[in-house]
Amino acid sequence: MSISKYFMLTLNTFSVIKQLARMEKVRKNIDKLRKTADPAEVRSYIGKHNSRLMKQVAEDFKLNIKVIGRNKIPENEGCVFISNHQGYLDVVAILYALGNKQSGFLGKSELRKVPFVGKWIESVGGYFVERGNARSSLKVFKESWKHLKDGDSMVVFPEGTRSRGPRLNKYKAGAFKLATGGNTGAPLVPIVVDGAYHWFEEQGYLRTGDDVVVTVQFLDPIYVDNLSREEVKQLPNTIQEMTQTALTRIQNAQDD
Repeated sequence: MSISKYFMLTLNTFSVIKQLARMEKVRKNIDKLRKTADPAEVRSYIGKHNSRLMKQVAEDFKLNIKVIGRNKIPENEGCVFISNHQGYLDVVAILYALGNKQSGFLGKSELRKVPFVGKWIESVGGYFVERGNARSSLKVFKESWKHLKDGDSMVVFPEGTRSRGPRLNKYKAGAFKLATGGNTGAPLVPIVVDGAYHWFEEQGYLRTGDDVVVTVQFLDPIYVDNLSREEVKQLPNTIQEMTQTALTRIQNAQDD
């Protein structure tokens, strides 16, 4: 291991520990609030404090996050955000870009066992899905639909795993059931993330510095209730094509 890589690993370890301590504090406060406050108050607290937390992460690690189309997000209703997935720090970039809007995540079941992170995901309104377990997925969707109706929001990564690079993998149809089922009325909002893999996946440790730009773009919301049955069926392909078009535009602009 090179001296520079060893130095970065050591420095990042201390910074990560500090961030995990902040996450744990927020999580405990959320859990206490759920016992006494109404859902709207809990959502407000989660959105506000997650925004603060992600701004601190961005500042501490010198992350340069560019947000496009923030005004496209419906503010007063729950949303299903459909995003591509380049790297681990997509979550940081998306929560940063969402500002004070609460959102949970659908994550793989293995994340439940990650110290601090697993409990935090649950506290902010996220759920875990067992891959290949249809019964588990249906149970999670039913629970998520209830919260979407109440005004909670959720982020889904339909690729199923990180691309670890600039490419876009195929969007899986099953991930769209959260947006198309349950009669929630929640709009589907496509998200395009580019550059997140530069932060970690590209070199195997967290790269910091303003020279790394991560772009998060929100596309126009789609109200599923207004779509025909055939349009709903084609949503995975439609959203993937929209995402690929926007992703290519972002990447080409950076090359100019």
